[in-house]
Amino acid sequence: MSENLSIQGTLAETTVPDLFRSLLRSSETGIVSLDAIGRSDTVYFNEGKIIFASSTDPDMGLGEVLLRTGELNLQQYNHAMEKLVVSRRIGALLCELGYLKADELIRGIERQAHAIVLNALAYRTGSYTIEFTAEFSDEILTLPLVTERLILDGVHRIDYWSLITRGLGRFDRLLQQVPGAEMRSLNLELTEDESHILALLAEEPMTIQTACERSYLSNFNTCRTLWGLLVVNLIVDAEGSSMEEKRAAERTEYELEGQVERYNTMYETIFGMVFQKIGDSVYDFVDRVILHLSPDTLPYLSGMNLVNEARIDFDQLLNNIIASGTEDHAAVVANVLNELLYGWIFEIKSEFGSEMETEVVKLTEKLAK
Repeated sequence: MSENLSIQGTLAETTVPDLFRSLLRSSETGIVSLDAIGRSDTVYFNEGKIIFASSTDPDMGLGEVLLRTGELNLQQYNHAMEKLVVSRRIGALLCELGYLKADELIRGIERQAHAIVLNALAYRTGSYTIEFTAEFSDEILTLPLVTERLILDGVHRIDYWSLITRGLGRFDRLLQQVPGAEMRSLNLELTEDESHILALLAEEPMTIQTACERSYLSNFNTCRTLWGLLVVNLIVDAEGSSMEEKRAAERTEYELEGQVERYNTMYETIFGMVFQKIGDSVYDFVDRVILHLSPDTLPYLSGMNLVNEARIDFDQLLNNIIASGTEDHAAVVANVLNELLYGWIFEIKSEFGSEMETEVVKLTEKLAK
């Protein structure tokens, strides 16, 4: 994903665990900002791993977290609050007062980030922004958080059926273990319930409905646990079991790849035309083209770098579509390709005028035949 690109949306369309899942699976580096219920949370990802989190919620302050965990008593907390001024950080003050040692401060900040993420995972309403970036400010610490375990714990705390069903989708959805899931699960220290659900999918794929029938857990807990395992990529959507389904999928993929290649020919040609006019500034031009894409379309370009003559990486596009859980791959591919083409045409008209726009439109019609 291009640096400084951002994606916006509302939590009515997705869930926080599924937002985190997309960053985790594509190993993205970026900042997730969540605005919900009168507070703003910021979660930092480095190559798909959560490394830091902050919040404007006064109950998620470092002093409040340490008070809850018993690492500060009430007298110490009140004393620190009395001495705290706007320009000072609570952590440095607690160390200065002798209430915390340096290593205890780091552990406290880790627990604070942990609490912020756990709370954020259960948001049902609000808005989000994902800003893709290559670096963070010097103030951001890299904390030793275990991202998958943190997400599993957060999902386990969710009691909202509306979120669980939004995350799982259809109950006839066919799921299976990913290769190497059992080995990975050892590092995550799965709970007994999580291990039970993962074991159900060890031998063969099964639908969510079937898993509910075979699990000793309640249907609610089974679905919630399945969702958590899906978010951390221990289970995935199962491939079609019959040879005919496999052949049909291969034919569809071949056709989609051909469609992407036809559009890539258009993008390369347009890229060359713009390069002749503005030289290396074409790369800034490409970034402006991408800004015309809708928030729903942008995630499908995750992991791509369009500096290679603006070509779409078909394999990455397909992986992103599969990761999204969308079934109609052809519709998504067509939408991504067309939105990107319209972005080129719109930006060309804005930068160079109607004459070049007309030239590009005629060219694309010719290449599309």
